[in-house]
Parts: sequence; structure tokens; C-alpha cells
Amino acid sequence: MGHNALPMDAPAAMPPSLQSKSLEPTPDLLTRAFNEALRPHQEKLDQLEADNQDMRAYIESLEQERAELHNWIDKRGLRPDVPPSIAKSMDAPNPNAAQSLSNQLDRKITIVNFDLHRLQDDLNDSISTRHFADSMLKFLPDLSRLSALPTGPKYAFDLLLKLGGNLNSHGGLDSQDEEDKLVRKDFFDRVDNLMVDIVSRRFEEGEEWPVQREIRRLEKTATYLRNFGVESYFPRALDLMKSESGGAGYGSDGQHSGSAGVNGVGGGVPNENPPKY
Repeated sequence: MGHNALPMDAPAAMPPSLQSKSLEPTPDLLTRAFNEALRPHQEKLDQLEADNQDMRAYIESLEQERAELHNWIDKRGLRPDVPPSIAKSMDAPNPNAAQSLSNQLDRKITIVNFDLHRLQDDLNDSISTRHFADSMLKFLPDLSRLSALPTGPKYAFDLLLKLGGNLNSHGGLDSQDEEDKLVRKDFFDRVDNLMVDIVSRRFEEGEEWPVQREIRRLEKTATYLRNFGVESYFPRALDLMKSESGGAGYGSDGQHSGSAGVNGVGGGVPNENPPKY
């Protein structure tokens, strides 16, 4: 073999034309077309990933609500304290929220009233009217929240009357104690302020509402309580109800401007049966 002969195992040299082509970058049009074709699939993957995360969070919230719901139920039914997640759903502006919150508050008010009476029986002594009134007044913020929901004012109206009825059923009306009268006056002044707002919202909602029947019910109770010196049983709310429905009103001092008795009969006496609340 001569000196100029190539060795047999030496690789063949790449032609210059191929060397120049291998060093050229990928054309922009090809890259752009590939990215454009890939983009819808990538966006779909991103959306599926986001949906998956949302679904996981939703499942976790449902599991938490289930655990809270199970803890909310005891041997007597529903506990008076509402779990946070359920309380949040009760405040949602949907048609069922007001009724759900009303049922819960109704039960809570009933339990508190029952416990106070049971404590009074266990102590074999009367709980002061102030303590009883303070226990009922704690529900005013919840009732105000209820009245702000759609269809909530009608439920708040009945529950506010229930608070007043609970205080009246506590007893002590015939004690002629001046401090007791002041406590009752302060109590009914505060609930009357909220009742005015609730009545206004009921009229604004335009619901089918037997206003005259409610007026007669409130007047009967107000007449009964005046026999014991309680002059502040929803006077401003009654004024508003009568002005909106075209009836006679109450004076600024809470005295009825019409007949002095119950349902048009002569003035009531302390021994007559109290009205039902």
C-alpha cells in the first residue's frame, strides 16, 4: 500500500454541503406551526389540571361539612350552635336560607327559654327579669341578620314576637316592682326598634300578609300588658303597620288612640287570661 492511500478504517468525510445544512437553525415557520398545533392540547391539559384541583377542594369542603353536620346533631336533635360552614350557607341569598336560619334560631330560642325555666325550677327561686331579658336580647343581632335575607322579614317578625312572649311568660308582671317595669320597658323599646325595621322590609317585599290580624294580636297583648304598667309593647311598629294598612295609630306615648279594651270591649283587668303570643 502506498503512502497516499487512505486507511481502511478511517470514516468518510461529510460533504461540505451537508455540513453547512446541519448547522442551520430550525426554520421559524416550522417551530411556530408546531407550537400552534400544540397550544390547544396544552391549554386543555392546564384546564383539566385546574378542574382537578377545584374538584379536590370541593370534595374536601363536602367532607368538612359532613363532619360538621354529624357533630351538629346530638341526641336532642340539632345543637343550638351552628357550625361555620352551615351558618355561611344560611346567610346565602337563596329562598331556602331564611327558612333554614329561622328554624335554627327558633330552636335555639326555645332551648334557652326552656333552660332558664328549668334553672328557675331547680333553684326554687325566680330568676330576675333583667337576666331573662338579657338572655332574650342576645338574639337581636341574629334576627336582624335573618330579616336581611329574602323572605326573612316574615320569619324574623314571628321570632321577635316569640322573644316578647318568652319574657312575658317569665312571670313577675303583677309584682308592681318599679325596677322590673323599667327592665321590661327597656326590653320592649329595643325590640320595637328592630320590629320597625322588620315591618318596613315586610311591606317592601310585598308579600301576602294579613296585617290587620297581626295588628289585632299586638293590640290585645299591648292592652293586657298596660294593666301591669307596661306601656311600650311595639308602639312604633304598630304605628307603621297601621299607617301602611290605613288603620288607626298609636300615640307617641304608646297609648292606643282607639278603644281602651281588648277587641273593642271595655278596659281589661289584670285577672283576665293573657293573650297567646
